[in-house]
Amino acid sequence: MTIYLCADDIGQDPAINEGCLELFDLGRLNQVSVLSLAPHLRSHQQALLQAHKNGLQMGLHFNLTLPFPNAVMVEPLRRLIYLSQLRLLNKKLVRDSFVQQINTFLDLFGVLPDFIDGHQHVHQFPQIRDVLLECLADFYNNLSTVLVRSTVLPAHHANLPYPLKCHLLNLLGGNHFLKELKQHLIPHNHGFLGVYDFQAPTIADYQLLMQRWLVLANDQSMIMCHPAAQAVKNDAIGLQRPVEFDYLKSDMFLDDLHLANKVIERKL
Repeated sequence: MTIYLCADDIGQDPAINEGCLELFDLGRLNQVSVLSLAPHLRSHQQALLQAHKNGLQMGLHFNLTLPFPNAVMVEPLRRLIYLSQLRLLNKKLVRDSFVQQINTFLDLFGVLPDFIDGHQHVHQFPQIRDVLLECLADFYNNLSTVLVRSTVLPAHHANLPYPLKCHLLNLLGGNHFLKELKQHLIPHNHGFLGVYDFQAPTIADYQLLMQRWLVLANDQSMIMCHPAAQAVKNDAIGLQRPVEFDYLKSDMFLDDLHLANKVIERKL
């Protein structure tokens, strides 16, 4: 079975960029999700472009919560959830933010994103998902050419790590969003995994989580990850990132892929 292994937060820190590019070169991931307004993106612009030519899928990590310079709209996550659930967001600001970020991606790389997702999964929240679907039609002549991340679990998810956190994502919009993606015939991953509390301090701890995700993954399921070549300062999950990197770089990960009969393929 072929899966997507997607590394989020490209551009946030050089160590994230470097670690993810190394993992792609080793065949350990096939997607990266780009924060197009992030301060450390241009330093690895050419390396990312070359990787894209070699089959790396690059997506837009739509951000409304990280306070990057020149960002049109920034809200703390809890407030964003509150406002979106009550349908009190300013949809024009949401639209302007998306247009700004996808145009910046296009300016940097000369192509539209291969896929769309959201930092902290904001893309699936009420109102935000409406704007996203409207904007996609403006940018993509054929919506079948862009994949959009669904956070809905695989059909069979017994023994799932952190089930409450996963189901909360679906209650906040994931289930409704998947119905809309199907209605609009927009490609999406078939199951979403990789959710945990970022408290797996050793490679062995993280390996146990990944082994369970790999067993649960369907064909075309997506597993998100957050690796970096070294710890990232001023980042809530900065110490966890190198643990993920070290495991994904190891032969243990290759063995776990083989045992689970999962394959990470590059885009042809």
